[in-house]
Amino acid sequence: MVGLDEAKIYLKLESNEEDTLVSSFLETSTKLCLDILRKSLSEASANEGGLLRTAILYGVAYLYEHRELANHKELKETLFHLLLADRKDFF
Repeated sequence: MVGLDEAKIYLKLESNEEDTLVSSFLETSTKLCLDILRKSLSEASANEGGLLRTAILYGVAYLYEHRELANHKELKETLFHLLLADRKDFF
């Protein structure tokens, strides 16, 4: 959905020194967003466009900027509010 190069552009990183770290944050952010949506990657890719990409990039940036003191509850709440309209309901 969001690649390493796009995440690095979003973070304004020009070197490859932190590729492993950014890839890890990208994987974590994508998983968090999919969990909030209650959808698989294929379901989300087919139906969500820019909003999911924005949420994933926001998560990557948050984790990158707050890597030592990240408030994961705050991150999840923000992602939840960003993605709420597209969240799959379970009854």
